Amino acid sequence: MKKRIITGALLVAVLVPAVYLGGIFFLVIGLLLSIVASYEMMNMFYKKGPALKKMRFIVPIFSAFIVLFAYFAATDMVNNNIYHFWVVTSFIAAISISLCILIFTKKSTAHDILGTVMTLVYCGLIMGYVISIEYMQPIAEADYILNNIKGGRSFAYLIAIVASTDTAAFFFGIKFGKHKLAPEISPKKSVEGAIAGLIAGGVVGVICAFLFNIINFTDHVTFDTKIAVIIFIFLLSLLLSASVQIGDLVASKLKRSYEIKDFGNIFPGHGGVLDRFDSLIFAGAVYYVFVQFIQLVVIGV
Repeated sequence: MKKRIITGALLVAVLVPAVYLGGIFFLVIGLLLSIVASYEMMNMFYKKGPALKKMRFIVPIFSAFIVLFAYFAATDMVNNNIYHFWVVTSFIAAISISLCILIFTKKSTAHDILGTVMTLVYCGLIMGYVISIEYMQPIAEADYILNNIKGGRSFAYLIAIVASTDTAAFFFGIKFGKHKLAPEISPKKSVEGAIAGLIAGGVVGVICAFLFNIINFTDHVTFDTKIAVIIFIFLLSLLLSASVQIGDLVASKLKRSYEIKDFGNIFPGHGGVLDRFDSLIFAGAVYYVFVQFIQLVVIGV
């Protein structure tokens, strides 16, 4: 427990300034996390696929390039579409090169191909866009919702939902849990705990949306509109809270399938990057897609 607390304190000491400062400092942290996460996942697949011995070190580099282009796509508003094109291009190129290598690798199997593709999707493409949340710009046309998502505000909002969901699900599940949620994947999780986590995530999400100024009502906004927006944010927070729990179950499924306790040990007492950030990655991906939907469909940006 002491080791876990010390590691947690060190993580906070590094990540909070990184999120607050943003810029290159946060990008470097993000690239390192992507590289380590890719290695952890490839190392897991390597346990049942010896042909992945070299790919464990190649795929993380590919993932880093995908993350880098996602960063440029988020920060360069003028050439945004061009960099999104390069994100997709780098992703396809990484898969193509990886498949070529595996085809000519002795005793490689379909398992090796699928493992490599999943790593590039999860630790490259998805992590790249989640990391780029840090660089999202305010939606200028929005009068009262998502009009200040820039910088660490969105990350703080997401982290609050992750923390409240996990905490409520854990403690409520221990006290009142009677029905198993997914006994073959995670025997300790209960339906009651999952529901408590959803409610906590939804409520905390609304509170933090105001606290971090993601919702900012102007004087001309009517009472009915305010209620509608609060309900909207509550439903969004519920969706993100559900994503937190799904992300955790996905990670648990992978670890149980490959008979490992943790993805890695880079964080003593916490495991690896994927152990620590699995829920945030999944919820962050949903949040990123949602914001893009608001921009492209609702506002027409």
